[in-house]
Amino acid sequence: MNQMKKISKNISSNMMNKMRLQQVKASLTKLTAVMVVTMTVLAQSLIAEAQEAEPDITRDMRALEQKGVYLTGLKHRIKAEDSLMQKILADAVKDNVNLGQAADGISDVLRYTLVIKDKDYSCRVPQAMKKLTDSGYEVVKFHNAWGGKFYQGINVQLLSPTGVKTELQFHTPQSYAIKQASHGVYEIRRNPDATPEEVADATVKSIAYNKQVKMPAGAKDIVWEVTK
Repeated sequence: MNQMKKISKNISSNMMNKMRLQQVKASLTKLTAVMVVTMTVLAQSLIAEAQEAEPDITRDMRALEQKGVYLTGLKHRIKAEDSLMQKILADAVKDNVNLGQAADGISDVLRYTLVIKDKDYSCRVPQAMKKLTDSGYEVVKFHNAWGGKFYQGINVQLLSPTGVKTELQFHTPQSYAIKQASHGVYEIRRNPDATPEEVADATVKSIAYNKQVKMPAGAKDIVWEVTK
């Protein structure tokens, strides 16, 4: 029993040292050692799958780049373990499912962002989608959020030719900059330990951030057929 407590303490201590957000630290203090181990194993398994598939998928994403169209944030294309553990926990709470089910539903362990100039946005997005689908990618979800409250852009969930979940976001330079600037309030809104007052305040701030984004001509009308 003492050995189990020691192991649990070491696991919790190691995880705490890796956590960036105060909210995550607060959440982990409420978890049992078994839950922490489960979240760690699930996160590491998802990351290992992403790492194996990443070189081929990154090659395909780089092939989308051209004048006025470029990838950004490649350094963070594989979700960090601490962030992934937080998402597993938050999704389990939000969707009232177990940790394994929450992990299975995560589609952005491997994620990319393609930034396109405003004037080219409405034509370059379909071109990029066609290139990917012609290369064997399947579209699981195509979400056009232009004109919404909390996020301006297009978010696509894909299955790679080898069946690995991949997320691709389409942004303009401005919408990407606003997304990055508002990330802190987004984290508060999805944090299960945030108080109703904190969530309400973050919601107001998030809406204010996204009202600043200028929508490119024709962006709201972009659609794509889901194939999966």
